[in-house]
Amino acid sequence: MKEPPYKYMVRLPAAMRDLIAESARHYRRSMNSDIVARLQHSFSGLGTPNSPGIADQPIVPPLHDQFESLFRREVSEQEELLLRGFRRLSEAKREALLDLLT
Repeated sequence: MKEPPYKYMVRLPAAMRDLIAESARHYRRSMNSDIVARLQHSFSGLGTPNSPGIADQPIVPPLHDQFESLFRREVSEQEELLLRGFRRLSEAKREALLDLLT
């Protein structure tokens, strides 16, 4: 019989919660699944946080590339950086930036 998942409550800083929410949206999975994937990755023996490049490698779910090619518009590297930065902003800061730009 399959063991039920262990439930554990974690207190996160608001900024980290926003980053997890952004990552989960980007990879089209729940926040819980994103957290579990990141934990699995960190314990998988793929390296340590001090290994060159390990901390910068995204955790990519199966079929991610296929979904990206279906749903993603072509954007430049600069546009991608802007989009990621925009997604990290709080809702109020997003609205203020949009007001400033329009």
